[in-house]
Amino acid sequence: MNTADHVLERLLAPGQDDPYPLYEELRTTAPVHFSSQLGSYVLTRFEDCMYVMKNPELFPAPDPASFASFMPEHSTYDAFRVLVNSIVNSNPPQHTRLRRLVSRAFTARRVESLKAGVMAIAADHVDKVAARSAGGAVIDFHHELSVPVPLQVMARLLGLPLEDDRLLAELIPRIINVVDPSSDTAALKDADEALHTLLDRLWDLVERRRAQPADDLVSALVALDSDRGGSADRLTEDELKALFVALLTAGFETSATAIDIAVHTLLTRPEHRPGLRSYEGALRFVDEVLRWDAPAPMSAGFRYAAEEAVFGAHVVPAGSPVRVLLGAANRDAGANTDPDRFDPARTAPRTLVFGGGVHHCLGMNLARMEIAAVLMAIADRLPGLRFAEEPVRRRSLPLRDFTSFKVRLER
Repeated sequence: MNTADHVLERLLAPGQDDPYPLYEELRTTAPVHFSSQLGSYVLTRFEDCMYVMKNPELFPAPDPASFASFMPEHSTYDAFRVLVNSIVNSNPPQHTRLRRLVSRAFTARRVESLKAGVMAIAADHVDKVAARSAGGAVIDFHHELSVPVPLQVMARLLGLPLEDDRLLAELIPRIINVVDPSSDTAALKDADEALHTLLDRLWDLVERRRAQPADDLVSALVALDSDRGGSADRLTEDELKALFVALLTAGFETSATAIDIAVHTLLTRPEHRPGLRSYEGALRFVDEVLRWDAPAPMSAGFRYAAEEAVFGAHVVPAGSPVRVLLGAANRDAGANTDPDRFDPARTAPRTLVFGGGVHHCLGMNLARMEIAAVLMAIADRLPGLRFAEEPVRRRSLPLRDFTSFKVRLER
């Protein structure tokens, strides 16, 4: 095993509390290298990673047949096909068309209209944490707050009843298991069962919105499924299903992990609490958290080099799979001065946490709003929030999530 593989093996190992010295080692000694563990070339420098993201014609997503060859058994299941055929893994011109259509429904006005509701959802769950931790009781922060807030926000955006958040919390992780290489046949069958349960629920809502539109995202997307206009102005039923699943999977696990990380950062750096009194201050804190400790440090989409690519002294052969390590790129001194310092007052931090180019995350502003709302509610309502025990990281890749995040209130 070469040195770079050894470093990546440590990054992939569970319980890695501080992966950033390892990222620095990769950027310094092997900024572009082939990883036997990931079966792809791995990039770690900011400019190299940004180049891949902003040039989809040079680094497209594999076609469905190529995806199927990566995971032959997995590819026989509906859940795999729905996830792989989503907008995240599509190329122009299909991606351009889907993005254009979805952008009509996912407007800045629609997201801004959710602000009061998002603030109310965050405040409500923070109050529940306060009530449940009365008398010093220990609370599982992740399950009590970080998970339900983004799920209820997504339910509100789509037009689902808010009580569906528990159903979504059960179904979505089961669906995502279909793209986990370690999933066995039982897990793959379970992923399909969860997918069909979810789509049945969503399709009931679709049929209701076709008959009686409302001011929600399902109504807006269903309007694109109508028979007006040409085929380029419509979403097919399969495309609509894939979009719903992509929105829910993208808007859940990563957002919950981001809330965990933001609150962990606040509790370890309480001197920044006063800056959370305003929405603008909270957003600055959020942006720096996401740069400094990205919840998803590795690109979600698969890409490959359509032709030979040269990154300085390093060559990536044509046809090679490529992955970018966002966690390494965001701490690159070539992109941000003193990158290891946490500084919410940093001017225009450069980050790839929401992707780049045509695949830039449509839900970026909604995600930032959710995290800011939680931080503001905690700063306002829970000044005595403290760790009940030292949180334990589950892993560093593909998510910076926790196996344990227990808190309590001190009076």
